Amino acid sequence: MSIYHCSIKIISRRGGRSAVASAAYRAGEKLINEETGLVHDFTHKSGVIMSEIILPDRAPEEYSDRQSLWNEVQKTEKRTDAQFAREVEVAFPVEMSREEQVECVRNYIRQNFTSRGMIADWALHDKGDGNPHAHILLTVRGLDENGKWDSKKKSVFANSRDEQGRPVFDPEKPSYDPKDKEHTAQYRIPQLDENGEQKTRVRKGKGTEYLWERITVPANDWNDRKNAELWRRSWAECCNEYLEPEAQIDHRSYERRGIDKEPQIHEGAVARKMEKAGKVSDRILINHQVRERNLLREKFRRIAKELTELIIEKAGEIYERYRKFRRRPEAFRGAGRDDEYPRNAADRDRGSGEGERGAEGEECGTRGRDSFSGRAAGRIAALKRTADRTACRNGTNRTGNC
Repeated sequence: MSIYHCSIKIISRRGGRSAVASAAYRAGEKLINEETGLVHDFTHKSGVIMSEIILPDRAPEEYSDRQSLWNEVQKTEKRTDAQFAREVEVAFPVEMSREEQVECVRNYIRQNFTSRGMIADWALHDKGDGNPHAHILLTVRGLDENGKWDSKKKSVFANSRDEQGRPVFDPEKPSYDPKDKEHTAQYRIPQLDENGEQKTRVRKGKGTEYLWERITVPANDWNDRKNAELWRRSWAECCNEYLEPEAQIDHRSYERRGIDKEPQIHEGAVARKMEKAGKVSDRILINHQVRERNLLREKFRRIAKELTELIIEKAGEIYERYRKFRRRPEAFRGAGRDDEYPRNAADRDRGSGEGERGAEGEECGTRGRDSFSGRAAGRIAALKRTADRTACRNGTNRTGNC
């Protein structure tokens, strides 16, 4: 199976970061940051194969220019901790050709991002070290019908209350639309005073006005944590369209897939450079130890499987031998009498009183024989059933009765 990688992070002004500098580095270009006057020149950066900007329907054409786009983003975001962009970094399976890589990431962007109104600025990196990957920078603010940057938050009428009675907006329920009051007026939550009555206010020239609960919500759901799972799964699905069944990738962890294997950690370019220079990297060392533990796990698993198969085989042999043994007429003849009432030949030749006891002994012997037979058969059959169930779980059952 190929290696899966998809990470998501936010680029913000916090810590002195810049959207313009981030875009210049990933695209390997020279961009001027109008906010600071700095020139970010990464034209000598190696490994940048290509870069492009994909626009949604509402975006003005001028945003297809990288410098204009990200400088405009920085002008719009005023806060000192403002979020500029979301970065999605994905790795390509090495089995994919260059044409497939480009086509795959474009499909991925259109399916998940530009179709929802985001502008995507992406670049493909490949230094020939077996780690081809793409950086996708996404705008975090939507565009209105005029192509202008929309607000990140909006005020809406509450349409429900939570368990504590606080007004909330439930997107799954109908909401009030001021443009369609006739059909949506019932989907508002009134503001209540201390007596439980709806609050009102008197506005000059408009008379008495009833007050309704309003709350502030995000203008879009792009920051919803559930998107991370959707986007990670979508990347695996997009790549798998180009991969053979044996090379398919999966976004889920080993634990979620029920695989008894310890995952390795991300090594990164710095660690690989240290290894090439003959230096010791903690990350490379950790992954080496993880691989050794996984090899031991696989060895123990193989030994356990061989032992299980051997036990199953022997249990089947014992069961079949016992079944054949029970079908023999002489198998238990006299066994109960001899076991329950051990006597010599002279004792068996005595009078009628002894004969009666002999008959009684025969009856007891029969019960003893049947009891032994039943217990033995039950135990062997239970052993056989357990062996069959184990074989079914391990995929080694040859009877087809799973």
